Amino acid sequence: MHFDSHGSDDVNVKRMVKKLIPTQIQDVIATAIFLLFLPFGILLHFLYVMPTWYPIMGEAWVIRVVPICLLAFNVYSNWFFMMKIGPNGRNSILPNVVKPGFKYCHSCQGNSPPRAYHCPVCDVCVFRRDHHCSFGGICIGHFNQRYFVAAIANLLVMVTPLVTYGWNLLELKLENGVSFGNLWQVMFPHLAWISGFITIYQFLHVLLFVLTFTVALFVFYLVAAQAFCLYNGQTRIEYLMDVHAFQLGIAENLRQSLGTRWPLIIFSCFIPSPLPSSDGQSFVTREMFNIHTKDL
Repeated sequence: MHFDSHGSDDVNVKRMVKKLIPTQIQDVIATAIFLLFLPFGILLHFLYVMPTWYPIMGEAWVIRVVPICLLAFNVYSNWFFMMKIGPNGRNSILPNVVKPGFKYCHSCQGNSPPRAYHCPVCDVCVFRRDHHCSFGGICIGHFNQRYFVAAIANLLVMVTPLVTYGWNLLELKLENGVSFGNLWQVMFPHLAWISGFITIYQFLHVLLFVLTFTVALFVFYLVAAQAFCLYNGQTRIEYLMDVHAFQLGIAENLRQSLGTRWPLIIFSCFIPSPLPSSDGQSFVTREMFNIHTKDL
């Protein structure tokens, strides 16, 4: 009996392509939202929402807008460096040698170091892989995690006051404000508009608040997920695989993942924060760390 190996390979390739296309489309949509719709939403708050109380270019308006602009600069500058440096830095080629803890990656056809996992979307082994980020279509790993963490932390701080401004404006635009009795109009604005309880003008204000609040919730989830994994000395992949070998305590976990100057990375992407593992291929385990601590 003769088996056509080339035919089976073609089938596997087609299956892989079908799986990757939706993810690639998701990456394009998410990146467009981040680069186009998010800045538009910020400008809408600056030029429409906030002027309800603070005239444009007035002192009170400037005092509130400038910090948000600085936070936005931190968000997008960290995103730029996250994309530029990438998860593997300059070490994108897998080593030819086999060291303890290395495993062979059949997709890359090379030796993959500890904590590295293959990303089917990027089609490369990512050093200390955390997850694939759709907001840029790039993996978050050893060398660019600090920029991702700083970006979402700044974004959360930036969006929080915008949610407050949107809520206050909504209370002004709805006839009787927002109360328990008409809260359903905020939760189901389409139904309230179709039923005639709110006008199209009020519907758009509800939609603005809901979108801003949704962004805040999503970013809060991202920050909470990173904080959880950093606290436990894990990447997202290692959490799913129940790996606890790199739990060194919260302070050392942050140092290993975000660099020796991790408390400062949120303030600027230009502040150097060297990583203890300079090559992304060797990491201190809990057992090694405990032995070293006892020796000291």
